Amino acid sequence: MQMTIDFSGKTVLVVGGGRGIGKEIALTFAGCGADVVIGDYNADNGNQAVQEIEAKGRRGLFVPCNVVSRDEVDALVQKAVEFGGGTLDCVVNAAGVTSSSDTIQISEDEFHRIININLLGTLHVLQAGLRHMMEKKYGNMIVLSSVAGRTGSRTLTVYAASKAATISLMQAAAKTAAPCGVRVNSIAPGYVRTDMWNNILDGVSTGFSGGKLPDGYTAEQREADYDQQVREAVPLGRSQTCQDIAWAAAFLASDYAKEITGQVMAVDGGATMC
Repeated sequence: MQMTIDFSGKTVLVVGGGRGIGKEIALTFAGCGADVVIGDYNADNGNQAVQEIEAKGRRGLFVPCNVVSRDEVDALVQKAVEFGGGTLDCVVNAAGVTSSSDTIQISEDEFHRIININLLGTLHVLQAGLRHMMEKKYGNMIVLSSVAGRTGSRTLTVYAASKAATISLMQAAAKTAAPCGVRVNSIAPGYVRTDMWNNILDGVSTGFSGGKLPDGYTAEQREADYDQQVREAVPLGRSQTCQDIAWAAAFLASDYAKEITGQVMAVDGGATMC
């Protein structure tokens, strides 16, 4: 049997779809035939993603949204439902932030910023999406977590804690939604080099003090630091790509995964094994 993922006639909402992993997920769904709504706080990024979706011959819509605001998330989901003619087939939450401050250095403001976007934002997306899907008794949701949420992190402790909580929240949502035939899963990316990694690498070089980079620290040294981290942490010895994560999202949203719910799919080159 040949496996083909076809989302023709489907409507997908990607929250945080303006750049990085979220954008690649949005474009992959469009490439599989879906019409895609982009929710993002950055209008330039969101509108650019829509242009690329439309270049693939699919319909796209950008809706500005800050996931910390319940009202904005509710409005985003409602507009996505209207865009889909009353049906929203899949919601992916890829909105998230990290920090280059460790447990000792992090301020309360930074702590709350990370928790509000990564955890409270995920709650808002799950609530709004599930209200619609559970009523329709159809659909699935995917939230991005992180391998750091499964193993902890010596340096990214608050980020890791927010992602661990996101995983637990996803599992609770999956149990709540299952009687209605709605699936909820998570993807835990490994070492995917996005803009967020620049903050992480800067933190490594400064001892996560929040200070300036050491004198003489070069872009080449930054890359060497990253390559060393990958070699030490990933059994396959290489980084993952945004496309790797997007393929996993397309699979989880498809009927090939119809018996999968409440699970964390690690796409990390073997960095976590269980």
